[in-house]
Amino acid sequence: MTGPGIGRRLRRMRIGGTPYPELQNAAAALEAVGGRPTPEPDPTLPDPTAQVCRVVRAAVEVLRGERPAAQLARWVTPQVYDQLLERGRLMREVRQSRAPRPRAHAATVRRVRMVRLGASSAEATVILHDEGRVRAAAVRLEARRGVWRVAVLEIG
Repeated sequence: MTGPGIGRRLRRMRIGGTPYPELQNAAAALEAVGGRPTPEPDPTLPDPTAQVCRVVRAAVEVLRGERPAAQLARWVTPQVYDQLLERGRLMREVRQSRAPRPRAHAATVRRVRMVRLGASSAEATVILHDEGRVRAAAVRLEARRGVWRVAVLEIG
C-alpha cells in the first residue's frame, strides 16, 4: 500500500537532525562564517571532503533503490541511517510496481564547498549530476568518536 505522493518525482528531501538555519540559506551561512576567524581543525580528524562526496553519491543511489542503506551505516548517524533505510524501502516498492528501467549512470560530483564551523563540526554543499539533471545537497558533519559522521543530509 502506498501513500499519497509516493512515486512522484522527488523535488527536495531532508534527512536527519534538527533544522539548522545556516543550511536553509547557504549564502547567509557562508557570509556569517566569513566574518569570523577560521577555526583550527582538529589534527586527528582527516579532511572530510572526499567522505562527503562518497556519502552523497551513495545516498542518491540508496534513494534510487540501487544500493542498500546498510552500506552507509558507519558514515551517518543512526537517525540519518533510519530515514535512508525507510526512503530506500519506499523507492524499491515503487520501482517494483513499474516496468524495469535500464541501469542509470552513477551520479557524478561537480563541485564541493566545505566550511569548518569548529573543531568538531563542518558543513558542505555538493553539486552533482544525476540522471540528466543537476542536483544540490547540503550536508552537516559532526565528529563522533574520532570520525566524521553525517548528521544532516538534504538533497534537492
